[in-house]
Amino acid sequence: MSITGAFVSSRSGLTATAARSEVTANNIANADRAGYARRGVLLSSGPNGSGVQVVGLRRDVDGAMDRMHRQEMSRTATQDAVADGLKVHAALLGAPGDPLSIPGRITALQSRLDELSNDPAQPALQRAALDAAAAITTALNGTSATLTETSANTSAGIKNDVEVLNRLISETAELSQKIALGATGTRDSAMLEDSLSQRLDEISEIMDLRILRNADGGISVYTAGGAPLVEGRTVHPITFSEGDGKLFAGEAEITPGNPAARGFQDGRLAGRMNLLNDILPRMQVQLDEAARMLVVSFTDADTTLNPGEAGLFTDSGAAFDPLAPSGLAARISINAAVRGPDGDTLWRMRDGMGAAAPGPESDSTQVERMIGAFNVVQPLAPEAGLGAQARLTDFVPAMIADQQVARSSAQGRADGLRAGAQALETARLGFQGVNIDDELQQLASIEQSYAANAVMMRTLSEMLDTLLNAV
Repeated sequence: MSITGAFVSSRSGLTATAARSEVTANNIANADRAGYARRGVLLSSGPNGSGVQVVGLRRDVDGAMDRMHRQEMSRTATQDAVADGLKVHAALLGAPGDPLSIPGRITALQSRLDELSNDPAQPALQRAALDAAAAITTALNGTSATLTETSANTSAGIKNDVEVLNRLISETAELSQKIALGATGTRDSAMLEDSLSQRLDEISEIMDLRILRNADGGISVYTAGGAPLVEGRTVHPITFSEGDGKLFAGEAEITPGNPAARGFQDGRLAGRMNLLNDILPRMQVQLDEAARMLVVSFTDADTTLNPGEAGLFTDSGAAFDPLAPSGLAARISINAAVRGPDGDTLWRMRDGMGAAAPGPESDSTQVERMIGAFNVVQPLAPEAGLGAQARLTDFVPAMIADQQVARSSAQGRADGLRAGAQALETARLGFQGVNIDDELQQLASIEQSYAANAVMMRTLSEMLDTLLNAV
């Protein structure tokens, strides 16, 4: 190698060392910045194989690991949305055996009616039975109101997710265009890629995605079902139709759970859509069925009623209307016929809601018929998802268990998925995150490389000086 060639090689080595030093220092400075991926220097042989040439920067990322991590984030967010959405409702339902739960209140009414059957003349026992019945209606009214509030909160959460999602996909499209128009392997392009990766992480918590890298370096973003969200400069905004509970990306329907839609199945938005369209409506039907069984069974048990009259339990004072079962749990109430001034009609708890006057004080026939109402087998609405028929005393505990399991199982799945997502995040950070110890070792290597090239440059200079002095 000529002296000139040696100078070129040493000079390029110092340039490469300076670039490595700058990148390593930048890695250390940004070690704690969210979304920052470790940088490295891309090197190649210089012209004609002399020296080394800096050709750009690289981001140390693993596309497959990114994809798996985002999938786990989406799946975890789905279950978290369901569990969090049902938290208040599940607390109100109570635990098995809780006397303040709906099954507990039904058991209390059975006990009060048993006591009244043994001594039907006692006004205090009549009042206790009436209060127990009223407590059931209060529990059903309150639980139904909580479901309505949960539904409203879920709908508001969906609207917020859609608003955030539209902002994120717009920012994603803008970043993708900047990357496509800029030079690759530069500090600016690496920063844009960091920002883009963060946006994609945030979107993945809301919905699961498919991401394709375009030939120009930008990306296209699709739902898991293939509906486009970002295509080059084109953004397909997300819209939510509150009336029918549907989601759209541009003109394409992407409603989760609809097999005909090119939608998605995971993410916080998918969990909330599942709540709004499936879980909460089923729970409301179950509550309305419990209310219907009470109204119908106690009406059928009361032999003092004329056709069309209501028994102890009513639909806002009226008899049950088979054409209007929806929302009955919110309307169920106690028959006003038993709530006379100063309790002077409490005797109807013994004699029946349609009785015109008090009957024999020792006659417990009507009370025993009310006790038997709990064990009447009734058909169930298929939408309740709890079988074709059941007794009230079997249906209500099954309903509470089903609704409690909806939250507890979602919470259990979320905890299990979160562990997997955290493991992937740890592996991801281990690959693309900044390890200060590794960077300090890099600095030591850079220092040695710099010293070697500096010695070479000094030696070459001394050789030239010797040659010039010899002339």
